[in-house]
Amino acid sequence: MNATQRPKMFFDEGSHPPTVTFDDGESIWQNMPWTHFRCAIWGYADPDTIRVEIGDWQVVISGHNLKPLFEAIEAGRLTRVRARPEFADDPTHESDVFATSIKFVYQEGAAQRRGRGGQLRLPI
Repeated sequence: MNATQRPKMFFDEGSHPPTVTFDDGESIWQNMPWTHFRCAIWGYADPDTIRVEIGDWQVVISGHNLKPLFEAIEAGRLTRVRARPEFADDPTHESDVFATSIKFVYQEGAAQRRGRGGQLRLPI
C-alpha cells in the first residue's frame, strides 16, 4: 500500500441516523433503531470484537482495525456495516477497517431488566 493512501472504511456513517443496519453477509440483514441502543463494549483483551446491545439484541462484530468502527458506534453515526470474511487473510486489506463476522444473540427481556433501577445488595 502507498504510504499516502488512507485505509478504507468498510462501513457507512451518517449524521445522527435513526437506524443502523447489521448484515452478517450470509443470511441476516437486520435494521435496528438507535433509540434502543444500550451500550457498546470493546475490550482491550479482545480488540477484534465489539459487542453492541440494542434492545433485546446483542450484536457481536468481529473484525480488523476496529477502532474507527467503534468510534462510529460510540457517536451514533453508524448507518450500515456488513461482514466481509473474504478480507480476513487478504494482505491488500491489512490497513483497512472491516468486520469479518457479525452474530446476533437474542436476550429475551434484556432491555426491560436493564431498564429497572438496579440496587446494590450488601450482605449485612
